[in-house]
Amino acid sequence: MTPATSPLSRRTLLRGALGLGALALGGPAVLSACASGATNQVAADGTRAMTYQLSWLPTTEHSGSWIASDRGFYRDGGLSVEFLNGGPNTSRETVVMSGKALVGGSEADVVAKAITQGADLKIIGTRFQKSPFCILSLADTPIKSPQEMVGKKIGVAAANETVFNLLLKINNIDPASIDVVPVQFDPAPVANREVDGQVVFVINEPTQLEAKGIDTHTFLFADHGYTLFSGVYFAKTQTVRENPEQLSAFLLAERRGWEANIADPQLGADLTVNVFGKDQGFDRAQQLVESRTIPQIMVTPDTNAGGLLTLPPALMEQNIKTLNTAGIAVTADQLFTTSILDRL
Repeated sequence: MTPATSPLSRRTLLRGALGLGALALGGPAVLSACASGATNQVAADGTRAMTYQLSWLPTTEHSGSWIASDRGFYRDGGLSVEFLNGGPNTSRETVVMSGKALVGGSEADVVAKAITQGADLKIIGTRFQKSPFCILSLADTPIKSPQEMVGKKIGVAAANETVFNLLLKINNIDPASIDVVPVQFDPAPVANREVDGQVVFVINEPTQLEAKGIDTHTFLFADHGYTLFSGVYFAKTQTVRENPEQLSAFLLAERRGWEANIADPQLGADLTVNVFGKDQGFDRAQQLVESRTIPQIMVTPDTNAGGLLTLPPALMEQNIKTLNTAGIAVTADQLFTTSILDRL
């Protein structure tokens, strides 16, 4: 598959992190030619340099960052932010621990696993309140809940087996009651009716089919007991303690960027295709549909009350419960801090 037809499918290679080691070394690709990983160097305009390790490729998933850069929201906070691309060979936790980036983007389970392996990190905010994992089915034969998967053919990529089995465990469903069909990351098996449903990312494969005029239905794992933050922002505990002003200025700029993109999803799609992801060959229509879909997992009553990127106490505890069920022994105090968000 080319980026134009499946820009995020390769991202699923990083999924199943509940069963993957989080600290495998990998070299990040530099998005900006002048990105150096330097932090706190003062530029000619008086801003302080910092580097942000992206969770993945430069898609609309990072629209808030593109807008924060384009509209000067970082600069308003005294920052000059450079981006490092993520990818299947990039360990974002290692990049941050090494000091090559001040802030990283990742998933709650990946950061938690890194902490259990000795990384001194803290999650300081989250883009997505809900996990993007979902079951994709066609609109005329929808699968609306985990229970409705019983007796059905469900496509599951190898990298997603751990996540899928955890969903079944949480919902007390016998794995033997489902006909699991090995698939790759392309949603074609659903479109071609080779399977009744497929484990995918709600902001990825469904938007690919929607851009082609295929009506689909999805249900989120997050609405059925699988509670894990996605697209989290994390930093070293030392940075949280010693440099809270820079981290809070960064999160405030991110929040402003995301508020702008939610108000007008075209902004992030255009900046992705025309500027920050210009060399990726992304499909414009798919990127716009994705940009419009993101609020589904980003905006909740909690964010309406506390602002985007918030870490609601109840959800933090539910994250810990999901992680513990998966065998990752970590506490809320070890994994999260709200001290930076509290400054906004």
